[in-house]
Amino acid sequence: MASSYKPVGGVKRALLYPADAVKTALFSSEGCQVQFLGIPIEVELMEDKSSYEECAESSKGQVKITHTLHIVSDRDKAKRWLETDFLERASADGVVAQVVLADDRRLLLGYSSVFGNEQPLRLESLKSTSGTTLHDRPYVALRFVAHDTEFSCEVI
Repeated sequence: MASSYKPVGGVKRALLYPADAVKTALFSSEGCQVQFLGIPIEVELMEDKSSYEECAESSKGQVKITHTLHIVSDRDKAKRWLETDFLERASADGVVAQVVLADDRRLLLGYSSVFGNEQPLRLESLKSTSGTTLHDRPYVALRFVAHDTEFSCEVI
Protein backbone atom coordinates (compact mmCIF):
# COMPACT_ATOMS: atom_id res chain seq x y z
CA MET A 1 0.00 0.00 0.00
CA ALA A 2 1.28 3.46 -0.88
CA SER A 3 2.19 5.64 2.08
CA SER A 4 0.20 8.81 2.66
CA TYR A 5 3.33 10.36 4.17
CA LYS A 6 4.83 13.12 2.05
CA PRO A 7 8.48 14.05 2.66
CA VAL A 8 9.54 17.49 3.73
CA GLY A 9 11.52 19.44 1.18
CA GLY A 10 9.08 21.17 -1.06
CA VAL A 11 8.17 21.15 -4.72
CA LYS A 12 10.71 21.44 -7.51
CA ARG A 13 8.34 21.14 -10.52
CA ALA A 14 4.64 21.77 -11.04
CA LEU A 15 2.81 20.90 -14.25
CA LEU A 16 -0.62 22.58 -14.33
CA TYR A 17 -3.41 21.21 -16.54
CA PRO A 18 -7.02 22.34 -16.97
CA ALA A 19 -9.34 20.50 -14.57
CA ASP A 20 -10.80 18.39 -17.40
CA ALA A 21 -7.41 17.34 -18.87
CA VAL A 22 -7.20 13.90 -17.25
CA LYS A 23 -7.73 11.36 -20.03
CA THR A 24 -7.33 8.26 -17.84
CA ALA A 25 -6.47 7.68 -14.21
CA LEU A 26 -6.00 4.18 -12.81
CA PHE A 27 -5.75 3.99 -9.02
CA SER A 28 -4.27 1.08 -7.06
CA SER A 29 -2.75 0.47 -3.65
CA GLU A 30 0.65 1.29 -5.20
CA GLY A 31 -0.40 4.72 -6.48
CA CYS A 32 -1.92 5.95 -9.73
CA GLN A 33 -1.19 5.95 -13.42
CA VAL A 34 -2.45 9.03 -15.21
CA GLN A 35 -2.58 10.29 -18.79
CA PHE A 36 -3.32 13.92 -19.61
CA LEU A 37 -4.73 15.64 -22.67
CA GLY A 38 -2.91 18.71 -23.91
CA ILE A 39 0.25 20.47 -22.87
CA PRO A 40 0.67 21.65 -19.28
CA ILE A 41 1.65 25.10 -18.15
CA GLU A 42 5.01 24.74 -16.49
CA VAL A 43 7.06 27.64 -15.20
CA GLU A 44 10.54 27.24 -13.75
CA LEU A 45 10.21 27.49 -9.98
CA MET A 46 12.52 29.41 -7.68
CA GLU A 47 14.70 27.06 -5.68
CA ASP A 48 13.42 26.14 -2.20
CA LYS A 49 10.39 28.48 -2.34
CA SER A 50 7.51 26.21 -3.42
CA SER A 51 5.64 23.76 -1.20
CA TYR A 52 2.79 21.30 -0.96
CA GLU A 53 0.84 20.55 2.21
CA GLU A 54 -1.94 18.15 3.14
CA CYS A 55 -3.98 18.84 6.24
CA ALA A 56 -6.41 16.19 7.50
CA GLU A 57 -9.29 17.19 9.76
CA SER A 58 -12.08 15.08 11.19
CA SER A 59 -15.40 16.31 12.49
CA LYS A 60 -18.28 14.04 13.50
CA GLY A 61 -16.81 11.13 11.56
CA GLN A 62 -16.28 13.13 8.39
CA VAL A 63 -12.69 13.41 7.16
CA LYS A 64 -11.64 16.39 5.08
CA ILE A 65 -8.22 16.71 3.49
CA THR A 66 -7.14 20.21 2.47
CA HIS A 67 -4.52 20.24 -0.27
CA THR A 68 -2.46 23.43 -0.57
CA LEU A 69 0.01 23.99 -3.39
CA HIS A 70 2.17 27.11 -3.16
CA ILE A 71 4.39 27.74 -6.19
CA VAL A 72 6.83 30.61 -6.65
CA SER A 73 8.72 31.77 -9.72
CA ASP A 74 10.89 34.66 -10.80
CA ARG A 75 8.50 37.27 -12.22
CA ASP A 76 10.26 37.36 -15.60
CA LYS A 77 9.70 33.60 -15.98
CA ALA A 78 6.08 33.58 -14.74
CA LYS A 79 4.42 35.44 -17.62
CA ARG A 80 2.14 32.46 -18.44
CA TRP A 81 0.78 32.53 -14.89
CA LEU A 82 -0.18 36.18 -15.30
CA GLU A 83 -2.22 35.74 -18.48
CA THR A 84 -5.86 36.68 -17.90
CA ASP A 85 -7.24 33.47 -19.46
CA PHE A 86 -5.11 31.28 -17.22
CA LEU A 87 -6.01 33.21 -14.06
CA GLU A 88 -9.74 33.11 -14.83
CA ARG A 89 -9.72 29.37 -15.58
CA ALA A 90 -7.54 28.56 -12.56
CA SER A 91 -9.88 30.51 -10.28
CA ALA A 92 -13.24 29.41 -11.69
CA ASP A 93 -12.65 25.94 -13.17
CA GLY A 94 -9.52 24.94 -11.29
CA VAL A 95 -6.51 22.91 -12.34
CA VAL A 96 -5.12 19.42 -11.94
CA ALA A 97 -1.42 19.31 -11.16
CA GLN A 98 1.36 16.83 -11.30
CA VAL A 99 4.09 17.95 -8.92
CA VAL A 100 7.60 16.64 -8.43
CA LEU A 101 8.79 16.76 -4.84
CA ALA A 102 12.35 17.38 -3.72
CA ASP A 103 12.93 13.61 -3.44
CA ASP A 104 11.67 13.13 -7.05
CA ARG A 105 8.37 11.52 -6.09
CA ARG A 106 5.48 12.68 -8.29
CA LEU A 107 2.02 13.43 -6.92
CA LEU A 108 -1.34 13.96 -8.60
CA LEU A 109 -3.21 16.93 -7.10
CA GLY A 110 -6.74 18.12 -7.78
CA TYR A 111 -7.95 14.71 -9.00
CA SER A 112 -8.95 11.72 -6.87
CA SER A 113 -10.45 8.27 -7.17
CA VAL A 114 -13.51 9.48 -5.21
CA PHE A 115 -14.27 12.80 -6.92
CA GLY A 116 -12.39 12.63 -10.21
CA ASN A 117 -11.98 16.25 -11.30
CA GLU A 118 -14.91 17.59 -9.24
CA GLN A 119 -12.59 18.95 -6.52
CA PRO A 120 -9.72 20.51 -8.52
CA LEU A 121 -7.11 22.86 -7.17
CA ARG A 122 -8.48 26.39 -7.39
CA LEU A 123 -6.41 29.52 -7.40
CA GLU A 124 -6.88 31.09 -3.99
CA SER A 125 -4.33 33.87 -4.24
CA LEU A 126 -1.73 35.48 -6.46
CA LYS A 127 1.06 37.71 -5.28
CA SER A 128 3.30 39.55 -7.73
CA THR A 129 6.09 41.65 -6.26
CA SER A 130 8.25 44.29 -7.85
CA GLY A 131 10.75 44.44 -5.02
CA THR A 132 11.52 47.48 -2.90
CA THR A 133 15.29 47.71 -3.27
CA LEU A 134 17.74 47.36 -6.13
CA HIS A 135 18.74 43.84 -5.06
CA ASP A 136 15.22 42.45 -4.50
CA ARG A 137 14.26 39.68 -6.87
CA PRO A 138 10.69 40.21 -8.16
CA TYR A 139 8.58 37.08 -7.95
CA VAL A 140 5.11 35.68 -8.53
CA ALA A 141 3.53 33.34 -5.98
CA LEU A 142 0.38 31.29 -6.65
CA ARG A 143 -1.56 29.49 -3.94
CA PHE A 144 -3.96 26.73 -4.97
CA VAL A 145 -6.33 24.91 -2.61
CA ALA A 146 -8.52 21.82 -3.01
CA HIS A 147 -10.68 19.86 -0.57
CA ASP A 148 -11.10 16.10 -0.78
CA THR A 149 -11.57 13.02 1.38
CA GLU A 150 -8.32 11.38 0.22
CA PHE A 151 -4.65 12.14 0.43
CA SER A 152 -2.89 12.90 -2.86
CA CYS A 153 -1.91 9.95 -4.96
CA GLU A 154 1.68 9.11 -5.86
CA VAL A 155 2.09 8.81 -9.63
CA ILE A 156 3.75 5.54 -10.63
